Formats: sequence, structure tokens, C-alpha cells
Amino acid sequence: MGPLLEDWDIISPKDVIGSDVLLAEKRSSLTTAALPFTQSIISQVGRTLSKVQQVLSWSYGEDVKPFKPPLSDAEFHTYLNHEGQLSRPEELRLRIYHGGVEPSLRKVVWRYLLNVYPDGLTGRERMDYMKRKSREYEQLKSEWAQRASPEDLEFIRSTVLKDVLRTDRAHPYYAGPEDGPHLRALHDLLTTYAVTHPQVSYCQGMSDLASPILAVMDHEGHAFVCFCGIMKRLAANFHPDGRAMATKFAHLKLLLRHADPDFYQYLQEAGADDLFFCYRWLLLELKREFAFDDALRMLEVTWSSLPPDPPEHEVELVGPPSLVVDMGFGSHRGRPMRQRHMLRPAGGGGGAFEDAVDHLTTSSQGPGGGGRLLRQASLDDLQQLRDRTGPRRDSLIQLPYPAALIGSKSLSEPLLNSSDPLLSPSSHPDSPSSSSPPSTQDASPAGDVAAGSPLMPEVGSPQDSGKSLPPPPPLGLPPPQEFGRGNPFMLFLCLAILLEHRDHIMRNGLDYNELAMHFDRLVRKHHLGRVLRRAKALFADYLQSEMWDSEEGAEATAPS
Repeated sequence: MGPLLEDWDIISPKDVIGSDVLLAEKRSSLTTAALPFTQSIISQVGRTLSKVQQVLSWSYGEDVKPFKPPLSDAEFHTYLNHEGQLSRPEELRLRIYHGGVEPSLRKVVWRYLLNVYPDGLTGRERMDYMKRKSREYEQLKSEWAQRASPEDLEFIRSTVLKDVLRTDRAHPYYAGPEDGPHLRALHDLLTTYAVTHPQVSYCQGMSDLASPILAVMDHEGHAFVCFCGIMKRLAANFHPDGRAMATKFAHLKLLLRHADPDFYQYLQEAGADDLFFCYRWLLLELKREFAFDDALRMLEVTWSSLPPDPPEHEVELVGPPSLVVDMGFGSHRGRPMRQRHMLRPAGGGGGAFEDAVDHLTTSSQGPGGGGRLLRQASLDDLQQLRDRTGPRRDSLIQLPYPAALIGSKSLSEPLLNSSDPLLSPSSHPDSPSSSSPPSTQDASPAGDVAAGSPLMPEVGSPQDSGKSLPPPPPLGLPPPQEFGRGNPFMLFLCLAILLEHRDHIMRNGLDYNELAMHFDRLVRKHHLGRVLRRAKALFADYLQSEMWDSEEGAEATAPS
């Protein structure tokens, strides 16, 4: 069972914003920071628009340095008691959220962030625990032949190897010959995971998730334990029914529409509001969008935004058995049961949609060396995907209550290739329109959203006279424990990247294919500092807005 709403107390808006932001207010005590964050929202920050604007103006100011230095070893020990037990896990995560971790300390701290340790272990107990789990891994690694048929094992190993040889090879840790020890370790831990987790097996993208963990741990057994920790949360991304990914797409779409209706409408008119060009972002939690060292910082900041979720006893290194026997890959007997399509319609089916998604996840060797494991599709592939999935736009449906968007189960299990009236209030993109090309004159030079809170648009705000659609109803957003399937900050990182490029996209009238190419060229090139600053401000705004639409969220925000 994942974290509940009350577990999100570590991310009250004032703490998310940072201690240097609201200079007129006295910094809250650590006791206040531990209050349920919905109460902290009201008591510390309030809901006034002026404070939201103050947060935003701080976030984009060039002279303010909102980030603390990375967590050092000496400071880390202040979070431990005399027996070496972690005594302040929430405060540790909040500290990492603001500054990250010194590189030399990551192999220690990441185990906490990835929920490897059970609660209450002393320093000696942690050492013994990792030694025991490493021995368990070595035993599992020696059992490949007992756990998988020769045909299955050959298929898994060859598939993993193909991807490992193209994963982060430009980084020194993975450079060198193809039979180097680090590449072999990455191959072996991914193969062991696939063999011991037959319901998940191996899928493209997993090597990208494991690579930074192995490079930081520099120990195959420890890296495997940490990988099992992160896959407890992310395995659903790779489930063949595609529901987890579809939910994340729907939530990102809802967030963008909420934050910047004009930009969202532009994407609608460009036929790009399905946001499929963000597929790699959501699948890999943005690991590929930043240079390797920046990605390490981004990952630890993202993980620290999540409440602690330690295992009740210990991390399980073996998953449940396969549910289906002899349902092979591509219907070939003896192959792993799950197909290597990372995103499929939940209704089964297959066909053109799966074929196009398979194109999207095809690997290619890039000219810069190392290649890209998850490349954006070629223009033909993208067009095939969008053409083959058939009509997907319906006319605008006005909902009587905004809560219907989330309060119903419509966003919990959406289908990406089905009609989407709730999230696609648009006519067909080919239909004639009297509106002129979108104007960016109301946007700030930095590409920020127009004045006011980007997550609290004014109800009934005037639209451009040339636009034919009425203003959409105000939208609520899911509460943190539901939003982005429990990782809301990752969605705000995606939103921040989109808004960084908003003005360029609208000013140049980029269409769907040009959008995909634009972001494909930016792989490993996004500016981490700018993206983090913007994402943290937007995230703080979301937390203070309390505009959550779900029964659970409504109960949590009700006055006691």
C-alpha cells in the first residue's frame, strides 16, 4: 500500500518553496513542517494571489539562488541518532529536495530514497542487511537456468544485451569495450530481474532506469536491491495493458490545460494535445532529458519529493509467478509472456496502435555515439500512429461539475486511443478555423504563463475574440497521492519543460511533427536549474491551491 494523503506532510508549500522565499515571514519551526500539509498550507502560506505571484517572481529571478548546497556526509549524520538509525526521514527528504546530495554520499542516501531499508535499522544492521540481500542476489543470479527455459533465457539475455550496449555509453562508467565489467553487471542485474519477475520480465527503458543506480552504487548486488526498490513503484509503466502510462498522459494533459489554457488550445489546434511526444519523459521519469550528472540530481530531487515508503520487512527480490503459461512473445511458444510494447490499449486488441508504439520504442544508433534507446519516432512513424488510431476528437462536452473529471473513474484507467471528450474539448484539427495564429504578446519574455497563478486560472476569463470555443470550465487536479500515480512532482517537471519552450513553439507555429523533432533534439540538453526552479514554484502553487477532485482529497481538505 502506497503513501496516504497524510504522509505528504513533508511537502507543505512553504517548505517546497524554500526558506529564502517569503522573506517577510519568519521561518516555520520543524514542528510546523511536520503538520499535515493541508493544515500547513492554510497556516503558513494562505491562498492569496499576491503570495502566489511572489513565489513565481522569486522563482524566475536571476539574482536569487533558491538551491541549498548538496547534502554533505557531516550534515547527513545529523539526521541519525547515536545508534545510526534515521530519526528524521521526512526532514532528510526535504533537505535533499532543496539541494540534492553530494556525489560521494549518493550510494548511502539513495538507498533511503529508494525505500530499500526497513524502518529502524542501526548502522550495523544496515550493513548486515545489504550483505545478506547481496548474497540473495548472487544466489538468484546463479538460478537463471532453473527459473527460465533455455529459449526464454536466450531471448531475455539477447534483448537485454542489445539495450545495454546502447545505454549511457558516452558516460565514462559505461565506456570501453562491450564486454567491460560495468556493462556486464548492468546486463546481469537486468536479466536477473526479468527472470525473477516473470509478470514484468524485461522491457525497453528498464536499462535507462538501472544505469544511474548501478553507476552510483558501483556494486552489482546493491544496485539490484535498489532497482527492485524503484521498480516496486515503476513496474506498472511497463505493463502491457498500458493503463499506468495512459493515466500519466491524462494527468499531464489535465495539468497543462489547467496551467496554461492558451498553450493547451494551441496544441489542440496543432493536433498535438495528446502530448505523445512526452512519452519518453513519462516512461523514464525524465532520466533521458538531462545530461547524465544533471539527471542524477534531478532523480534524487524527484525521489525526495515522495513520502517515505519503507518495506514492512525487507525489499522483495523475487516477484510473483507468471499468470500465463506458454503465451509467448509474438505468439511464439517458449518466449516470455509479456510483449515488448510498453504502451497498449487496455482493451487488448493490438494491431496498428501497438505497431506504431513499437516504432516509437525502436532503438537507433545516434551519430553522437551511444545511440538513443528510446528515440522519438520518425515523422512517418508519428503520423502512422496518429492516423491508424482513428478519430479521437469529439466536440466539447460541458461538464456540470469540475469534479466529474477526476471524481469519476474516467482518469484512473483512460485509453490513449479512445475518444477523449473530457480531455480533448476540440473540433477535429483539420476543421476550418477563423482564429489567427496564436499570439504570444501576453506571455512574459521567459515564456512564463500570463499574470496570476498558473494553476488557478480565473473562472470565465476572456478569450481571444477570434477563438470559437467557449472558455473551459475550471478544472480540479487529483490530490498528491493520486496525481501522476503518486509522483506529482514529476508531472510538474514535465510541465516546466513544456512552459520553457511555450513561446518558441507558439511563435514559430510548430506543428505536431515539428514539436516531436524539437524535443527530440533536446535529449540530454535541458537546463536543470531553470526547470527545477519553475517546477518547484508550480508544485508549491498546486499544493497551496487545494484544488483536488477526488473523494479522498475532499475528505482530507475538509475542515476538522
